[in-house]
Amino acid sequence: MSQSNWHILPQPDSKKVQVLVDQLNIAAFTAGILVQRGIDTPEQALAFLRPNVNQLHSPFEFHDMDVAVERIQTAAFGGEKIAVYGDYDLDGMTSTTIMVEALEILGADVTAYIPNRFQDGYGPNIDRYRDLIANGTQLIITVDNGVSGNAAIEYAQEQGVDVIITDHHALPATLPPACAIIHPRHPQGAYPFPDLSGAGVAFKVAQALLNEDQPVVSWEDLPVDFLDLVALGEIADMVSLAGENRTLVAQGLKQLSMSPRPGIQALLKAAKHASQEPVTAETVAFKIAPRLNAVGRIADAQLGVDLLCSDDLEQAKKLATQVEALNDQRREIVEEVFAASKQIALQDDFKDQGVLIIAGQGWHQGILGIVASRLVDLLEKPVVVLSEVDGIYKGSGRSFGDFDLHQFMSQYQDLYLNFGGHAGALGLSVDSAQFADLQKQVAQGSRNLKLVKVPVAVTAILKTTTLTTDLYQQLLILEPFGVDNPQPVFEFDQPRVLAKTTMGATQQHLKLKLPGLQQPIEAVGFNHPDWVQALEKQPLDSFIASLGINYFRGQENLQLLLSDIAVQDPHTTTQSGNHKVLFARVYKFVIQHQDLNFAQNIGNVAGQLNLTVVQVKLVLQVFVELDFVTIQTGFVIVNHTADKKPLSASPSYRKYLQNN
Repeated sequence: MSQSNWHILPQPDSKKVQVLVDQLNIAAFTAGILVQRGIDTPEQALAFLRPNVNQLHSPFEFHDMDVAVERIQTAAFGGEKIAVYGDYDLDGMTSTTIMVEALEILGADVTAYIPNRFQDGYGPNIDRYRDLIANGTQLIITVDNGVSGNAAIEYAQEQGVDVIITDHHALPATLPPACAIIHPRHPQGAYPFPDLSGAGVAFKVAQALLNEDQPVVSWEDLPVDFLDLVALGEIADMVSLAGENRTLVAQGLKQLSMSPRPGIQALLKAAKHASQEPVTAETVAFKIAPRLNAVGRIADAQLGVDLLCSDDLEQAKKLATQVEALNDQRREIVEEVFAASKQIALQDDFKDQGVLIIAGQGWHQGILGIVASRLVDLLEKPVVVLSEVDGIYKGSGRSFGDFDLHQFMSQYQDLYLNFGGHAGALGLSVDSAQFADLQKQVAQGSRNLKLVKVPVAVTAILKTTTLTTDLYQQLLILEPFGVDNPQPVFEFDQPRVLAKTTMGATQQHLKLKLPGLQQPIEAVGFNHPDWVQALEKQPLDSFIASLGINYFRGQENLQLLLSDIAVQDPHTTTQSGNHKVLFARVYKFVIQHQDLNFAQNIGNVAGQLNLTVVQVKLVLQVFVELDFVTIQTGFVIVNHTADKKPLSASPSYRKYLQNN
């Protein structure tokens, strides 16, 4: 909760902005964001704003795709029994649904198997493979898993049952002995786009099966009925939304808005999604994905696949009701475990540790990753949350900032029963006999860690009294937002808070009422009791937030979604209030106006900042002395690589303090 990691992006070149405005007929506000993100020519902007089928790659550019298609078609047309082996998260559910429906179009004898998180674990399970083969399966196709399942796949091949892997996860040093491996990063392949999710890879296989290698000149040349599922899987799995993924997801979101399949239609209604409300990436991330992921966390993910596959609205409503009930149960369990784990994490014993290992008895293992994420947000340090069941501690860890938690925890691998993951998230299990030793070693090894927040990129500084729904609509053409195309975040300085309330079962959510152009605007922050507590002690100084729309009882109202807040510092005040605010305001103005000649416009600058010309010149002199800026022919150039220095290092600043 600090402005120290808010990074205001350099403001865009006004000439480049005007070119986009003139040639593409878009608002300057939108054009500015495009230029700020390096999309600064009409050709680049047009490709970004209007993704089309020409931006997609042929599925036959995948290594082994020809082998996979031939083997699957042989099985489908020959009446072989095919099993699609999926995964229990939403990317796995959508991948499974895509593959099953594509094979059904071919007339294949196909069934789906979704592993149970608690009984089967992630990926190929040799016991489940043994059961499938015993029941007559002649071909196994994995979706969103398989590339690390060497033992199970080797067993299947030894039994004369081919396995085709379709996956996108990290590649092991030794690939499984599968019939074919369809992976965008295959070491022997050269697929042009490496960041497809499991659903994206499954779609490519479906395209190859159903359209073979026919030219694609319009969306009708693709199996478009699956694009809604691709959008769900890719957004839920947080893959890059640039390149080919942007094209697939953008079209999938249109499909979800215009003609959602019965299961999604029923799920949106259960989630109280307004009928006039568009389905955006945010809708998927905060309404659809949590509900369907809850199924795999709490129960059997087959329910999610059944809902996605349903073509009967009445049946879909019944299934969606079950999903909603499981999601409510998931929320209750999360709150219960979070409250218990927070109480442990805030104990003095953990105060000086850089990485926390928090454990409890019988906590539900399906939600430990969510709890770990909540604790990371609260404590601003990496956290591993474990639950002890039958003498084994199992759980998940989440990192903070850019700290590589997987690398740090890998140094204790001799204590684990199982361990895996990546820099930001991991899973592990440890015998109860080793648990105390693990906690002790992690405490010692992390005591002097220096953790750094990842800077939050701030697009611009706005005032709540200038916000309109039209401004929000201008942002929507930049959708879908996600990884590599983040939703723009804006800073609001010294806002006037008209009212402050809390929400939620434990009052963990914050709601602010702020002045608007015509009526007050609400700003909401979810799951941040620390913000609530901070604002009970000090007034709000500033906050950063994204723009959104709240659809309630047929009304559409602009809303701000808080990303972070900063409260006023009671220890740095002068007659004119917090004197550091003065310097911060000028610095932010300078960053936003790199193309402005200050020497020629000093009076206007002072007026916009509500300062005197003398004050502006003083602040600029301080910045020059600290090497924060240089002044060249009247232009104030920001030095973004300058070392951090206190204002007190400037002689002019010290003199200013003496006089004030």
